[in-house]
Amino acid sequence: FHASVVHLYRGEMHRMTVWRQRLDVTTNWAILLTGGMTTFTLGSPSVPHFILLLGLALIAVSMIIEARRYRHLHHSNWRIHLLEARYFAALLEGRGEAEGWRELLAHELRRPRRLIGWFTAIKVRLRRNYLLLLYFITAVWIAKLFIHPVDAVDFPEFWARLAVEKMVPSWLVAATATAFVVVSTFLALTAKSAEALEEQATGEVLRDEVQRGSS
Repeated sequence: FHASVVHLYRGEMHRMTVWRQRLDVTTNWAILLTGGMTTFTLGSPSVPHFILLLGLALIAVSMIIEARRYRHLHHSNWRIHLLEARYFAALLEGRGEAEGWRELLAHELRRPRRLIGWFTAIKVRLRRNYLLLLYFITAVWIAKLFIHPVDAVDFPEFWARLAVEKMVPSWLVAATATAFVVVSTFLALTAKSAEALEEQATGEVLRDEVQRGSS
């Protein structure tokens, strides 16, 4: 039994490492995308400014993909913590393994569940990495509007440049971009940290054990 648990622990560690690497890949691609698009749009006055708005949309897509991967990573962290806290720690203390953890882990292996929701994962990744990227590309977009094709001399000229050709008026572009940045900032400020989510998951483990013990 102990040898099987050790192999299970190694497998969970490998699973967590893979999901961590996938998170890093998504973040790296978002950073490269941001740097490439800003360099491309600022490098030539003929490049339209709405290319950066498309960059905002692509960053949002990357954030959604990363949120899904973070849910899997968080679940792997939870199972590793369950093994470390309820099995290995008890053996190291010399008092034998704790009760209730086998049934809980077996239930999770049969019917895996995600301890955090998709929306919560988006907020966490937004707070962790993507909010700064959104701020950066928004600042570059505003700078692009000011300097290309020539420096704007007054606010009406700057406002007129917000329009996307003749399809989207300036007020709609400004309202959409402002709402996107404000909502993203609010979500990031109201998100829990990764450490707080881990403590919450630990508390759920303990509550599940208490409920199983009382039943």
